[in-house]
Amino acid sequence: MNDLIIAYRLLRKKFRKGIFSTEFYQAFSYVEEKAFFKNLIFGVLRKQEYLDWIIDSFLKKRDIPPSIRTVLRIGAYQLIFTNKPSYSVVNNCVELVEKKSFRGLVNAVLRKIAKIGYIEPKELYLKYSHPKWLIEYWKTFLPNDYLLKMLEYNQKPLKTTARVNMRKINRENLELENTTFTPHSPVGIIFERLETNPWELEEYKNGYITFQSESSQIIPLLVNYENEENVLDACAAPGGKATHILEISDVNLYVNDYEKSKINILEEQFERLGLSPKKIMCKDASKLKLDNLFDKIFVDAPCTSLGTGRRNPEVLRRQSKNNILELSKLQKKIVSNLWKYLNKFGLLIYSTCTVTYEENTQVVKEFSSYAEFVDIREKLEKFNIKHIWDGYGALFYPDETLTPFYVSILRKIKE
Repeated sequence: MNDLIIAYRLLRKKFRKGIFSTEFYQAFSYVEEKAFFKNLIFGVLRKQEYLDWIIDSFLKKRDIPPSIRTVLRIGAYQLIFTNKPSYSVVNNCVELVEKKSFRGLVNAVLRKIAKIGYIEPKELYLKYSHPKWLIEYWKTFLPNDYLLKMLEYNQKPLKTTARVNMRKINRENLELENTTFTPHSPVGIIFERLETNPWELEEYKNGYITFQSESSQIIPLLVNYENEENVLDACAAPGGKATHILEISDVNLYVNDYEKSKINILEEQFERLGLSPKKIMCKDASKLKLDNLFDKIFVDAPCTSLGTGRRNPEVLRRQSKNNILELSKLQKKIVSNLWKYLNKFGLLIYSTCTVTYEENTQVVKEFSSYAEFVDIREKLEKFNIKHIWDGYGALFYPDETLTPFYVSILRKIKE
């Protein structure tokens, strides 16, 4: 029951404030039945639209307090998607209700849900529990098979992946229990199970591995490097791509990020891995002033992060069409500013972890008068990555380990 209270409080905080990774791991350290706790939290988040649809079908008035809706979601999820005894679920959820006047309502609704079980909805947004506006928006530019794959994979937990520091150890020589090799990244591993705090692993502390999505691991592998060339990672935190670049080659790496709190994280990552960037900066990338010209500039642009919905289901409910448009403007400003610091025939590697036309294709298309777009299809095929090629860049298809990523490589031919 204590675990249920922690889950309830965390979900209430989450729905009000968005992403909760720090709070989640703090709460996770206090719970006993960890698998149930984790599945409950993320299950409620993944199934939110479906759960509300079921709950609302038994409410005369849908305008109920957020705390009561959270309790009903927790109860409905357990009744429909787990094997917990219904009497136990109903009783425990009723005990969660702080306002006694609502206990009868919660009891009645959950008992009715227990009787009917799962109902298959006709609407796509209910079947896959995504915001309705978002699915309608995706339909305007995504192939149907891509859309369905993304919706299906967003219903499944994503296994933890890490990158092996090849400067310290070969992937084949890394002895870690319950791990396999990633199917696309040649330096990645998958944790089939990870039951301890990942940052407490000795392999992490000693700099043998860095936790990073497999999609993100691919980006630095799409270009070749020359020793001592100048490379800038303009939006570097938390440091996955930046540290990977230095593991690959001895370039002069300059790193930048806008948030001061994230600079400390960057410095810790470089120190942990035994790597030394040329310079670390803390500036707004859209206004960054530099003394150097660069052969390569990486822009992992701030974005709506809709491609991370599988790992962070709450992000799907946090975004809006207005956010997409505003971030698209910022991304164009960042690329425009950095363009003048790129050597002629240098490469700008633009990437996002989102699935929107405005933040991906539309951003890089703006620079078609000044750039040649590097055709990366053959390289992606070597990594066995299925993708959509739009003439400017590639959008990764999701699969068991890949999350949607967009990447475009622009070669500068004009100022």
